[in-house]
Amino acid sequence: MKDSDAINRLEEIFKSPMLQINLLAAITGACAAVITWIFINMSKGIQSVFYGDSFIENSLKGSDREWMIIFIPALGGLIAGLIIEYWSKDAKGAGVPMVMEAVAVKKARLSAKKAIAKFFASATCIGTGMSLGRVGPMIVISSTIGSEIGQRTGKTVEDTRTMVGCGAASAITAAFNAPLGGVLFAIELILAELKTRSFIPIVVAAVIATTVSRSLIGDVAAFDSIPNYTLSSPVEYPFYIVLGIIIGFAAAIFIKLMNFVETNIEKFDYIPIPLRTALGGLCVGLIALSFPHVLGNGFDVTSDLISLDTDENNDLIIGKSFPGNTDVASGIGSLLIFILSIMALKIIATSVSIGSGGSGGIFTPSLFIGAAIGAGLGLVLNSYDVVGHPGAFALVGMAAFVASTTRATLTAIVLLFEMTATYEIILPLMLSCVVADAVCYVLSEHSFYTSKLAKRGISIDLGAGQDLMRMISVEEAMSKDVMTIKPESPLELALQIIEDTGHMALPVVNDNEELYGIITWSDLHDAAEKHERHLTVADYCTTDLITITPEDSLTTALDSLGYKEISHLPVVNKSNTKKIIGIITKGDLIKAYNKRRFIQKKMSWQD
Repeated sequence: MKDSDAINRLEEIFKSPMLQINLLAAITGACAAVITWIFINMSKGIQSVFYGDSFIENSLKGSDREWMIIFIPALGGLIAGLIIEYWSKDAKGAGVPMVMEAVAVKKARLSAKKAIAKFFASATCIGTGMSLGRVGPMIVISSTIGSEIGQRTGKTVEDTRTMVGCGAASAITAAFNAPLGGVLFAIELILAELKTRSFIPIVVAAVIATTVSRSLIGDVAAFDSIPNYTLSSPVEYPFYIVLGIIIGFAAAIFIKLMNFVETNIEKFDYIPIPLRTALGGLCVGLIALSFPHVLGNGFDVTSDLISLDTDENNDLIIGKSFPGNTDVASGIGSLLIFILSIMALKIIATSVSIGSGGSGGIFTPSLFIGAAIGAGLGLVLNSYDVVGHPGAFALVGMAAFVASTTRATLTAIVLLFEMTATYEIILPLMLSCVVADAVCYVLSEHSFYTSKLAKRGISIDLGAGQDLMRMISVEEAMSKDVMTIKPESPLELALQIIEDTGHMALPVVNDNEELYGIITWSDLHDAAEKHERHLTVADYCTTDLITITPEDSLTTALDSLGYKEISHLPVVNKSNTKKIIGIITKGDLIKAYNKRRFIQKKMSWQD
């Protein structure tokens, strides 16, 4: 090979779009890991001001100033509310639905201004003890980094979506030291599809994020004190199915309660946002006065729940999060009541924190709730010597609750497997997660994330193709050159028009040009077989019509076409449903969809 050929080849490689996007993915992963580290340390710094290293073992507990615990989350809610009110109203809530919406219908555009507001509002809420998690805000911030990089470099919409996925994967990776879980989260929830062109950059971003994150905080697991669980007997498997059923019911209740609280609090729109978030924080503080376990993301409590184990004498080993007066020696009754109590109160505190407009995620609170449910069942079974490791049920419950509330089942399984590195737990883990997800799906059609979008008419569950069809209006796809026929016209004339024009259907209009019905080739074929071609169009046309307006989406048109298995749909004026202005067929739908899909693949975010 000549030197010039080698140089040309190198130039082609460096100009390769795949190489470029992988380099951008690496930059996204590195930036996301650094920003995530800063965010975690900022929220911990705020926490240390009021509580020290632990929400439970805070300096105010047991002191003369213990009552101040009530007002610390309220203060955080007030500050976060001011940020939301005067900086960006999109900074409230979990944040992940915003990323999913951006990828599905907003050309992967995320605002840096909103992400910065999210950064400070969430750090304040979490640091002061509102019952919220860090993962959701980290995903928003990191995804915005990917979006900004894609936009600033002039990448196509498809590539910018991939960059958003790179950011989301990097956030999960940095939060849990779980690169595989991060990759699957981005594919399963954010992009909702698997393509080689997007998969490789996401892997690159996760690898770089892992490397940078480990260099900053070390190679430590999110939960670094997990006992080495083993299955005592295959008899345990049915109880993991029972756990999955319980978790599925609990997750559905959690989703519905969160939405109920949020919907009803939003009705008080005359109350300023800062006051609403402050009141939400006040409610959390009142609970925390007796049960500080509900404060913050609950990592410490979750860690103790999954660490429940027995020693060589078969006595329970409990963590420091549990009160010293819990009577373990005489039975598990008091411990079980305590665990179920903090679980119920955590659900209430999280619902109020999100519903009032607080800024943060529900991922880590979900870990807490699932672990508590699993620990409760594990304790009961352990008291009857059915299982030897009650913490194993807490661990599986943790994953199952996340799987059912987020519908990221595969992500939950892999995340927990990466955290434990224990193969023996993988089978009950898979079993409970799948069962919990199925039960929750039956009771609640949407996940916590997609329920937020469903309120605005966006259904991520239907997939990327359906989202694109939702973006295209009927007016864009319909045929406006409509040939019509009168009801009194003979069938022979209708047949002649169809044969001459190639149209497979003719709208029927009366003398006032009002829509009367529609006659199709199938109708005329039936007439010919019955030797009734001498009859009129009115004798054979369909008058029980399903119509659509130009403003409707292709999704609505497809649903209407499939409702009665019809092939043609008259398009009528919205203000005058008797005035026909077009006609649309399944072929028109496919043509419009393919055209828009082709355009989206080629266009950049600026178009």
